[in-house]
Amino acid sequence: MISMLSRSPFPAVLHSAEGTGSGGGESAAPETVLFPDDAASPDGDSGGDDHADAADHDTGKPDDTDDNDPDDRVPDDGRYSLTMPEGIEVDQELIDALGPDFHNLGLTNRQAQQLADRFIEIQGRRGKAASEAWAGRVQGWADEARRDREIGGAKWSGTVGSAQRALSRLGTPALREYLNTSGGGNHPEMIRIFAKVGSMIQEDNPPNGGAGGNGRKAETAHLMFPKDAPKG
Repeated sequence: MISMLSRSPFPAVLHSAEGTGSGGGESAAPETVLFPDDAASPDGDSGGDDHADAADHDTGKPDDTDDNDPDDRVPDDGRYSLTMPEGIEVDQELIDALGPDFHNLGLTNRQAQQLADRFIEIQGRRGKAASEAWAGRVQGWADEARRDREIGGAKWSGTVGSAQRALSRLGTPALREYLNTSGGGNHPEMIRIFAKVGSMIQEDNPPNGGAGGNGRKAETAHLMFPKDAPKG
């Protein structure tokens, strides 16, 4: 009956520079390990909570009907006019398809609006639950990485610094956006690989003379896959 405006293929996750763990409560946004200075989502989307609140006001018993109020009548032409909360757009094609069925059931425009409001409320609560579950998973990745024996514990600060160095040198704005949107920047394996690359490119001319051992700067492919010897 309605179509929610989708901004991302992933559940909404708000990135916070203040988050440092999972002890902030269910609604706390997960930390962003690799990009701690990134601001929260500019649209402030909370995964459907606002939509649910917007619909709550009109899901109770209808007011006293008024014969002169078109909302209290069954549209003669079977065309219903519904009002959606901010951030939600009407799927007019679906409304037009359901209009004859609403008409045959004798639904007034007000009753059809109540059905739409109830649907939005349910979907909003589902969206909020999914968003909170995903945020918890993303924060869980960060916590897992912080406890990892290879990259966490006393090594954590150096690990994050090396990973950030790699992203600064080799990453792109598109990669940054993807890691933030997906929450993948908190995954232990993502942090691990970027940290390894970052430690390898710390110096332009490593002691071993780079890929060829003659003082040349090592190529990125060789740094990431040192076992694959250059051909030729």
